[in-house]
Amino acid sequence: MKNHHQLKVESHLTENIKHHTGWFTGLGIVFLLLGIAAIAFPWVATLSLEIAIGLLLILAGAAQGVQSFSIPRWKGFLLSVALSALALILGVLMVFFPFAGAATLTAFVAAYLLLGGVMKTVFALQVKPVIGWGWSLVSGLLSLLLGLLILLLLEDSFLWVLGLLLGIDFLFAGIWMLALATTAKQMIRDEQRGEAG
Repeated sequence: MKNHHQLKVESHLTENIKHHTGWFTGLGIVFLLLGIAAIAFPWVATLSLEIAIGLLLILAGAAQGVQSFSIPRWKGFLLSVALSALALILGVLMVFFPFAGAATLTAFVAAYLLLGGVMKTVFALQVKPVIGWGWSLVSGLLSLLLGLLILLLLEDSFLWVLGLLLGIDFLFAGIWMLALATTAKQMIRDEQRGEAG
């Protein structure tokens, strides 16, 4: 049985999502496109791939940062800001230090995926059963799995594997955000039909 505070938090979170479906849709599309781009780059030379992934991370971090500060009161604000900062830092390192060891950069990406996976999983469990919590949980668990996979294969990881795994993570993050926005839009339509009827 849920207490009054939990119900109030869930209701507030749902209302915030419904009021910002445009942001979630836009960010979901950005992550989907970045995921597709990251998956398309594996055959590029090592240096080019490091720079390309760095730019993708900077774009993803910037987009998520803008989204974070445009709706600062929603429950996922701190998670969103933290992931944005991690993506920006990692992206800048990859762009400005492309000759750094591939293993070091791969370890940073593994850390990003692991931390992001933990944060998304915890967030999903905290807001359960608010709309989209299941997609957040799947996205978090996938990030954890990809991060662990990179760590286990660190010595054998080539940058095309890194780009592929990052692309998969971006794709699932985009799907989660689009699913959240779509569900929220459907709830709004159902409410409007109820008021009209």
